[in-house]
Amino acid sequence: MGGMTSRERVIRAIRREPTDCVAAMPYMYDIAAVTAGVSLRDFYTDPRTMVEAQLVLHDKVGQDVIAIGADNYYIAEGFGCITTRSEDELPSLETPPLADINDVFDLEVPDPYKDGRMPVMLEGIRLARQAVGEEAVVRSPGTGPFALASYLIGTQEWLMEIALIEAGIEGANEKAVLHALELTTEALIRFGKACWDAGADILHNGDSLASCNVISPRTYERFAYPYQKRVFTAWAEHGVTRKLLHICGDSTKVLHLYADTGADMVEIDNAVDMAVAKRLIGDRVAVVGNVHTVTELLQGTPESVATSAQRCIDDAGSGGGFLLGSGCIVPRYAPLENMQAMVRVAHSQPYPGM
Repeated sequence: MGGMTSRERVIRAIRREPTDCVAAMPYMYDIAAVTAGVSLRDFYTDPRTMVEAQLVLHDKVGQDVIAIGADNYYIAEGFGCITTRSEDELPSLETPPLADINDVFDLEVPDPYKDGRMPVMLEGIRLARQAVGEEAVVRSPGTGPFALASYLIGTQEWLMEIALIEAGIEGANEKAVLHALELTTEALIRFGKACWDAGADILHNGDSLASCNVISPRTYERFAYPYQKRVFTAWAEHGVTRKLLHICGDSTKVLHLYADTGADMVEIDNAVDMAVAKRLIGDRVAVVGNVHTVTELLQGTPESVATSAQRCIDDAGSGGGFLLGSGCIVPRYAPLENMQAMVRVAHSQPYPGM
């Protein structure tokens, strides 16, 4: 089994085929900018800078997956969101395109090749693929339909609109809310297809606001799950074979729905017990996770990270379909020796028993 490339290792792990060792895919964006000593503004606006920074990080850490991306607004900007531009901070939402949800019918689905910062991400994927060839895996960015819809009017406003519908209040704007979700679902479908065509190995659907720490399982099932499912179905019809769902928070109650979305991989947040996730959905999807991003990767030591990584492997590795990951985005200033320890634990042992 020796001598596998990172790409072979990851693809085989997703398919539950034996590999030479455990695949490691900590979810790293802006830590690359810090590692390479480039400004964050250049990192999120210039694809060449982004990829060069990721290659510096990859050279130092040796993870199996290079994640292209920076923030959550590159698609939203294509809908007309105004975001901040700062040298040393990632973009945040300044002005949503809508003051009233009922104006959503005037919006059009943006073009991934022209609108927002989607072209930056697509070029980043193309450059990364060119740089690593068949050696490593390239992971696309990808906001989720529910989170993306919230940026059209602002997160608080959006959650209020959802709450009014759920409460059955007269005058709730259900038609407008559902139309917003239609638009963002289609935007993500188009963007994902473009990412795959640009050379991505894994397509990412990250629907952070659909977390059960924010909305109820019932709301998730009604307003997020069907749209995530449509995204994955459309990507599969395009020939996409590695689709990843990432949602923050304690998703234990809805993990079975995550596995039903059509995802091939589910990235498990720190708030979920890895052994429980494996037991509940590990027979249907590959599970990725979940070394703690703050208490371990940011604040821990190489020794404590190694212990935590080993625990994840012990909890979820057996039977295959497991990749060692971080619970969420790795903090910008996480020490590189902690990241190296995580990857070392994965790569220094045989793949868990099938």
